Amino acid sequence: MSDAEASHEERDAMIRAALAEHGDSGITPRHTLFYFFGDDEGLGDLNEVARRAGYLTRGSEDSLVLETTMAVDEASFAPVSAMMQSWAAAFQLDYDGWECAVVTN
Repeated sequence: MSDAEASHEERDAMIRAALAEHGDSGITPRHTLFYFFGDDEGLGDLNEVARRAGYLTRGSEDSLVLETTMAVDEASFAPVSAMMQSWAAAFQLDYDGWECAVVTN
């Protein structure tokens, strides 16, 4: 299965596995980015909702990036991942996933 065919839960698990390979448990909060693509109206609506929810946002013509500082271990991240997927569905956008820095301590 390619990354594109994997569910968001599977892709989230793959990212956490890559972090673990570097000794990162995900429990330390770190800068985390979420990527969305779509039309101006949907991106504008998401931008407004995300800002109200406390995310920093930056966008271009057909994309929006949400930024926050958070832990990415499974327990902390699963509800946020579900929210990102529901926002994408609500605003008819493509949620392309997330990335973060490796943090070890």
